[in-house]
Amino acid sequence: MECQRRGRWFSPVWLLILGIFALRKTQAAHHKFVGQFTAVGTSTKSVWELNGIIFIDDIELGSYNNTHQQIVVKIPWVSKLMGIDYITQMRNLLVDHEQHLHWMMHYLAKNDTNPNRNHTGQLLADCEIDKDITVKSHIHLIWDGEEYYRIDEEVGHWEHLKPEFKRYHHVLDSPFWTDIRKRYMNKYCVDLMKKIVGYSSLRENVPPEVTVSRHVNPESSIILSCTATGFYPQSILLRWEKNGKLGVWGKETSTGILPNMDNTFYLQVTLQLPSEDPGMGYNCVVEHIELKTPVVYPVPQKPTRKKPWVIALGILLAVILLLSCAGAFITWKKRKSGSTSQLEGSFPSPASPTSPPQ
Repeated sequence: MECQRRGRWFSPVWLLILGIFALRKTQAAHHKFVGQFTAVGTSTKSVWELNGIIFIDDIELGSYNNTHQQIVVKIPWVSKLMGIDYITQMRNLLVDHEQHLHWMMHYLAKNDTNPNRNHTGQLLADCEIDKDITVKSHIHLIWDGEEYYRIDEEVGHWEHLKPEFKRYHHVLDSPFWTDIRKRYMNKYCVDLMKKIVGYSSLRENVPPEVTVSRHVNPESSIILSCTATGFYPQSILLRWEKNGKLGVWGKETSTGILPNMDNTFYLQVTLQLPSEDPGMGYNCVVEHIELKTPVVYPVPQKPTRKKPWVIALGILLAVILLLSCAGAFITWKKRKSGSTSQLEGSFPSPASPTSPPQ
């Protein structure tokens, strides 16, 4: 029994500690490449628009459009690093492979009853490296908004997600497309990413802005929130400590790491304490590469009040709503009064009684 109790305590706490050390070693070495190519066309006109866009660590690196048949690199030093010959080679490959897209669009849409209906085919490719070691590599094929095939390069075989597309399995598994897939994923996904991130960071690192709050829910239990936003790169760790000790103190939830509009990231973790826990002595500990060392953010001892501008905004909205309702009511009353007056004026006044003839 004692061993079981120790085992239950060991699992969450020590796994968290191991995760912390792993984060410190890998947060600066983990990178992700994403390429998205979209073709629009019909079974008769084939491809009339092809767009491509690639990202590294959620930063847009470059784009391609078949109208101009040019690759546009968004970051100048990346263009110099790749070299004009390399970019020209990539551009020529995209131009050459457009005929394969024509064939694909015609083949997939050949049974369409409306030959002029537009169809959209997409290819999503992603790969991730950790300290120059490839840890993930996938390709997703999407037709008219639905994923119908995907492959994990570690597994090495295509998985069909729609029964009606099973008949195309032999095409994807053919030696020609298998060789192209492997070479391109290595050269234009993994190797290209290694070359770029090995030369320089795509953007300046930014430390997180952290806020910690304390609220009481309707069930009278305490909810602690720790929010980090505006940070880059995306690797970050938020954890709860009580009196300087790690542990599992209640029900934890997380938003997951989400992107902001400025290519930074956002994360919020909450901790709902048991009703008998008064919530004293808690801290949110944040680790990020730009913080150098873990930073401790104490939880307020009193429930966090809403910011004055939030309260003022709420009052202002309430006043505007009240005035709008009052104005609408007054307008309605005026219209009703006017309609009644017009209605009364439309009938003649009753005639005065005439005197009897003399």
